[in-house]
Amino acid sequence: MALGFILMITVNIKSLELFARIANPLLILGHIFLYIGIKQFLNTKVNRWQPITIFVVFNLFYYYFMFINNSVSGRTFIITTTIAIISFMIAYELFFKKKRYISSSANFNAIVFFVYGCFYTVRTFRVSILPSLDSYINQLDILIAGTLLSIIMSTLWTFGLIIMVNQRLNMDNQLEKEKFQSIFNTNLDAQFIMRLNDGFVIDVNDVFTQLSGYSRAEVIGTSNQEISLWHNLADRQLFIKELNDKMICENMEFIFRRKDKSQFAGMISAKITMIHAVAYIIGVIRDITESKLNELQINKLLEQLEIEKNTAQLNSLTDSMTELSNRRYFDEALKTEFFRLKRSESPLSLIMLDIDYFKNFNDSYGHLAGDQCLRMIATMLKNIIRRAPDIVARYGGEEFIVILPETDENGAKILAERIRKAVEELAIPHAASDIAKYVTASLGVVTVYPMELESPEEALKLVDEALYCAKRKGRNCCVYRTNEIAEMCLITPVNEEKL
Repeated sequence: MALGFILMITVNIKSLELFARIANPLLILGHIFLYIGIKQFLNTKVNRWQPITIFVVFNLFYYYFMFINNSVSGRTFIITTTIAIISFMIAYELFFKKKRYISSSANFNAIVFFVYGCFYTVRTFRVSILPSLDSYINQLDILIAGTLLSIIMSTLWTFGLIIMVNQRLNMDNQLEKEKFQSIFNTNLDAQFIMRLNDGFVIDVNDVFTQLSGYSRAEVIGTSNQEISLWHNLADRQLFIKELNDKMICENMEFIFRRKDKSQFAGMISAKITMIHAVAYIIGVIRDITESKLNELQINKLLEQLEIEKNTAQLNSLTDSMTELSNRRYFDEALKTEFFRLKRSESPLSLIMLDIDYFKNFNDSYGHLAGDQCLRMIATMLKNIIRRAPDIVARYGGEEFIVILPETDENGAKILAERIRKAVEELAIPHAASDIAKYVTASLGVVTVYPMELESPEEALKLVDEALYCAKRKGRNCCVYRTNEIAEMCLITPVNEEKL
């Protein structure tokens, strides 16, 4: 707007006449910017097409009456009409969209813009009824009046806008202060503000008074040492040192003392803040006494869960009746040992044991006696298989299996025969057996070199065939897997039903 007024005087300077042609558009653009600024200040939505449309339409008519149909009256009419419209729009915004806390200054500015708009409305009416003007000299009186009024009005609305801005800033500051105070007082943790150098307490919230037992009057204006909040002064020194070193401390746990000398566990977080070049501590203390008790209970619960987890894991890998490794554990162990020995090119021996005529035993003595029989044999196997890398497992039903890493054929044979004899020596009566008065067992034995096989399943198949052959030979014996035995198993008729 100021630039527009300045450029108006170039109209009589031939060399600067071009600048005079943009003076009035600049004046209108200034009014539009003022309208947009006021709407933004009042936090009302700005429809950008509205001011753009006004400015474009103004320029179309203004330059039409300058270059196509040269008319001073036409240009004056479009200028005064546009200024009047924008002034009324600004007055409307200030009257009806103002906030309560700036109502007085907004009303003052609205009146200024309304009077300003009325003046330009009168000028518009005057231009429309007067004869067509040939130059601006013919309307010198009204131009001087308009300029003086514009200076007066712009001074008034500048004064009014400054007051309006100050009122808003004061309100914003007040709101921020109230917001901070509200947050400070409604925080669920104890909060305090104190000077760093002497511990002088500036403010505390309500939770602080509830937690410490001290009233605000007893705390504010005193030093932190006077109210004896710290159970151990060394803790306070540690807290201050942490703040001095890092300017902040987080979640430090200490024991604090209330006014009645009772103690509570607290977690303190604080930060050093400069206010008017003085260092202050803004801190929060959270009562964690209950959470500490809960933590102990949770730790006990976790220990119990860990025990139960270990038990569950053990049960998942152990046969519950015999307390030997179960089939799942055996499969994993066999795979692990197979590939380990494949790399080291060492032998692997397997022994598979099957109780002879165990179905007849169960039918004659009952399942409880059958379970007891399985447990006795399992105990015997655990007593015999004592080497650390060896594994004995219940393979399924009345079958047991032994993994013997780095054991050659001779060692496997000796151990298998020892197991067979140990089963007989248990002397478990078995009247339904076709081969003995006591419980006996058939055993298949195989020794392989994993580097010569593709998978552990091949070794398992070989020992199963050896056990099968032992049962065909009449049971209560050990059969060692060789090619000859394989051929014998193939050519000898098999009574599958009896097996």
